[in-house]
Amino acid sequence: MSSILGQTIVIENMAGAGGLQGTARVVRAEPDGYTLLVHQTGIAFAPALDPPPPFNVEKDLTTVGLVNTSYLVLVGRKSLAPAGLAGLIAWMKTPGNQTRFAHPGSGTLGHLATLVFARSVGVEVDAVSYRGVAPAMTDIVGGHVDLVWGGAAVASQLIAAGTIKGYVVGGPKRLDRIPEVPHAQEAKQPALDMPFWHAMFAPAATPKPVIDKLNAALNEALADAKVIKSYADGGAEPFPANMRSPEVANAFVKSEIARWSGVVRLNAAKMKQ
Repeated sequence: MSSILGQTIVIENMAGAGGLQGTARVVRAEPDGYTLLVHQTGIAFAPALDPPPPFNVEKDLTTVGLVNTSYLVLVGRKSLAPAGLAGLIAWMKTPGNQTRFAHPGSGTLGHLATLVFARSVGVEVDAVSYRGVAPAMTDIVGGHVDLVWGGAAVASQLIAAGTIKGYVVGGPKRLDRIPEVPHAQEAKQPALDMPFWHAMFAPAATPKPVIDKLNAALNEALADAKVIKSYADGGAEPFPANMRSPEVANAFVKSEIARWSGVVRLNAAKMKQ
């Protein structure tokens, strides 16, 4: 986008509160198109968190465009007996088998995915919180916990190497690197279709001509072969071109807020544990 716009773009990774501190900074920024935000699925369930963030995602931000999407993969330790998802569910329902389900921290997508899975298949799990998915995945490899929702890139490498087991892709299709692992619809678990996406945002009052110019640059960048390959190497892909207009992007984010806010409220008690 820097080359396309003829502007220097400075990337600032701003940690804190799952990206909400960085979001608040963009909300307060001058709406001139020079301060933008790239955020992920977590922004969709932020409005339902307790306490809620000090801004309204739908009113204080506008979506420049959707960027990329990838999928979580449910993986288990190598020594876990069941070989497929149906067998795993049966094993989890067997009296005496307490499932230790790792997740990357309260309020994260991995945490919500854990709760969605448990509710969808009708099991109780022992949710074990970690500071990020990397240490959780390390403990899966070490056999210290049973299951975790891992990112596609790392999970597929470890599954292909036989280091861990893959049970289901949390998306609408199988992944090329692990074609043997079924996706959510094939597994008859549509609730597990939980894409991990990124989108670009600007302050809500940013003029439409500015948004349109940024959107055009974003779309041109996402069509670049090098960008597409870079995403593919990381287990992601750009959103289809017909989903990348500001109007469609805003509608998508709104629908994701409705979906994930419902999930947060449904599991509010367990999220506080």
